[in-house]
Amino acid sequence: MSPVLAQFGAVRSVLYYGAVYGVVLAVAVWLYRDAKARGSDRAAAWFVATLVFTILPVLLYMYLYRDVEPAAPK
Repeated sequence: MSPVLAQFGAVRSVLYYGAVYGVVLAVAVWLYRDAKARGSDRAAAWFVATLVFTILPVLLYMYLYRDVEPAAPK
């Protein structure tokens, strides 16, 4: 394989994994903001758990807080 094609493969991998991590980061931020809006005192824990375990905390959060209304603004 030529060196140019090898570099392209490396760049493509970095872009792919960067995009995947970007989506995970965006979901973690959304989860943090939603947990804060609902008055959760564990919003930071939800954020970190989402970064570490990706989909499982998101599914658990959506199950646990599906019927909880956001807190009224102060």
